Amino acid sequence: MTSFKPGKLADFFAYYSADNPHHVAAVKSLQEEIEALDPSLMRDSAEWVRLYRNQALRPPKGYFTPFLLQQLTGYDHSLFEAFFIDDLNDLMECTGFVRHIDAMRMLFANLAHESANFKYMVEIDPGYYLNNRLDLGNRIPGDGPRFRGCGPLQVTGRTHFEAFYNWLREHKGIDDPAIVERGTEYVANKYPFLIAVSWIERNDLLNICLTQGFEACCVKINGGYNGFSDRQYKYQLAKKFIV
Repeated sequence: MTSFKPGKLADFFAYYSADNPHHVAAVKSLQEEIEALDPSLMRDSAEWVRLYRNQALRPPKGYFTPFLLQQLTGYDHSLFEAFFIDDLNDLMECTGFVRHIDAMRMLFANLAHESANFKYMVEIDPGYYLNNRLDLGNRIPGDGPRFRGCGPLQVTGRTHFEAFYNWLREHKGIDDPAIVERGTEYVANKYPFLIAVSWIERNDLLNICLTQGFEACCVKINGGYNGFSDRQYKYQLAKKFIV
């Protein structure tokens, strides 16, 4: 039996860069050809997908794990990538919620509701309606689409993205100008939860949870009672599994 020789495909993945438009176009073309031959090869249940993901599994950096998110959302644990879990844990740690378990349940329930269990981490609308919204800091042409809703709290507008850029540089020592240069599409893939940290801190959300409770947390995030029954359901689920 001969040993496996990775060849061209492994070489492509080793040097793949999401910032290189040629790489992105090449992988898109490859996927389209595979789907044309056999659509089942691109399903999450495909053997190579499951094997690839299992090989990449490692202990998460915090309280939340893929299996805990499976219990809380109903989605299979294999769908939650390491960077996604790490960023969620980072948000809970940086904002202090991880040290107050019931407050963490409140925040998680609202994050899950706002994003339909993390299905929608980018605003569906292209965001042109946000152009020239000076109250959001959108002062440059194209700022609307660039800074449309991002993450489970749908953080919106240049002002919020600039605040996150400054927070990341000050608290993490990370200078990442792409946060402001590229906006939502970039941030949702690299900092899907941390983008909300400066909003949470500016709105004193942890203190609201600790002193006023779940209902006040929901109102602060939503501005009212939209979807309150689902938020309550997710909060009860969080009480069951976040222990």
